[in-house]
Amino acid sequence: MLVKILSIINIIIAVQAIFLVFHFFFKRKGEKILNILLGLLCFCFAILSIRTCYHLNSFLGIETLLLRISLHVAWFIGPLLFLYVLFYEEKLNKRIVFFNTTPYVFIALFDIIFNRHDYIINLQNLFIIQIIIYLILAIGHCFKNYRKAKQFYSWILPSLFTMSFLISFYLVAMIFRNFGIDFFSNGLMRNFKSLLAIPIFYIAYKEMNSSNNFGIKPKKYKTSSLSKEKREMYLKKIEKAMQEEKLFINQKLTLQVLSKSIGIQSKYISQVINQNLDLSFSEYLLQYRIEEVKKNLFDPKKANLTIYGIAQDSGFSSNSRFNYLFKKDTGLTPKQFRTQKR
Repeated sequence: MLVKILSIINIIIAVQAIFLVFHFFFKRKGEKILNILLGLLCFCFAILSIRTCYHLNSFLGIETLLLRISLHVAWFIGPLLFLYVLFYEEKLNKRIVFFNTTPYVFIALFDIIFNRHDYIINLQNLFIIQIIIYLILAIGHCFKNYRKAKQFYSWILPSLFTMSFLISFYLVAMIFRNFGIDFFSNGLMRNFKSLLAIPIFYIAYKEMNSSNNFGIKPKKYKTSSLSKEKREMYLKKIEKAMQEEKLFINQKLTLQVLSKSIGIQSKYISQVINQNLDLSFSEYLLQYRIEEVKKNLFDPKKANLTIYGIAQDSGFSSNSRFNYLFKKDTGLTPKQFRTQKR
């Protein structure tokens, strides 16, 4: 009975995986690289599920070929998942892809050329360690860049945590098995790799039901020639103009005006603020003006000024607009803020 249930589960996983392979490989919308990576991940689980199903039903004639293929396919799950996570913040150049895939291609070729099947089976014990390393790297990258792409990484983290839980659970079961304690049958243990498809399917179907292409905002500056180092240099120049020269108090300050003042093209100013600070130019300007108002509200030298007078000195030109933006930022009206802080 258990064998039948596991066989049905693996057939379902295999069918779903094959459907997703075709979907992502022939999908025209969205990020092409992400489509390919997800398609390859689904392909890995299609092979693993078919192999598990055949094994449970003892179709040994076919199983021999599937076994060899599936043993190598498993090595690519961790690297493909890591490259998928890495894609949003870092361009997947050839060096990164080569470093994370070539070693496992050589392992496969070694088995095919020298027919060292026994060696490859023993090497599979390292599969758990390999995928754990990739999961740690992927989760670390998500946390490091979470604020920059919250919507994108919020899709990935639940899957990474689920996969980490399954891997940990399997590892504990294997450790106990080495001490002669079996919690699960051989059939359940062999079904383990197929279960890893569940978190991958979550990402895949989440993407299919999304209207926002993996939750990624279109990359406005994909074709820009501005390097990361130059962006940082420009940002320091912009910050210096704001902090030391206080250009933001100019009520008529625009991108063009700032561009002429600091000698940086307006399109690059906008790009630097957007990519480095995740803000628009108007949001960036508002931050400085609000902070200036907060400081001036308690400046004894400006005690004779009205709140609107302080707002004007800080770069605001409209009283009603200022009151709305200040309350939105602090949760208090300017008068309440001044009274509460005394």
